[in-house]
Amino acid sequence: MTDREAIERRPVNVAAPPARPSGPADPETVFDVRELSVFYGTFRAVKEFTMPITAREITAFIGPSGCGKTTVLRCFNRMNDLIETARIEGTIEYHGVDLYGPRVDPVEVRRRIGMVFQKPNPFPKSIYDNIAFGPRIAG
Repeated sequence: MTDREAIERRPVNVAAPPARPSGPADPETVFDVRELSVFYGTFRAVKEFTMPITAREITAFIGPSGCGKTTVLRCFNRMNDLIETARIEGTIEYHGVDLYGPRVDPVEVRRRIGMVFQKPNPFPKSIYDNIAFGPRIAG
């Protein structure tokens, strides 16, 4: 099964990274972001951002409030799709698959690429129901 088929069709276990050969080697690129620009209507929030993000390394986005850090992160799991006026230009590849390709299911992308936010955003349910929501949906 190709990476494209895995994202488009069936769930796979993303918790266990693929085996890495021993010895010095180039780190595996997980996200390859090229010339990413993000717009909200006519306002450009991010301008031509390019950066590879590799496996087994720590990557931090540091900058002042309002500089686009969260906007870029939201692009990784297609959360900006939920904002009517938002659009992106450029490419974001996840293990070589264009996350914004025409056959890629955004719901499946969000299942595989989780987000943890600075502020909690619970569902309007009890604490127990919020915690149990994920396991219930996943079966």
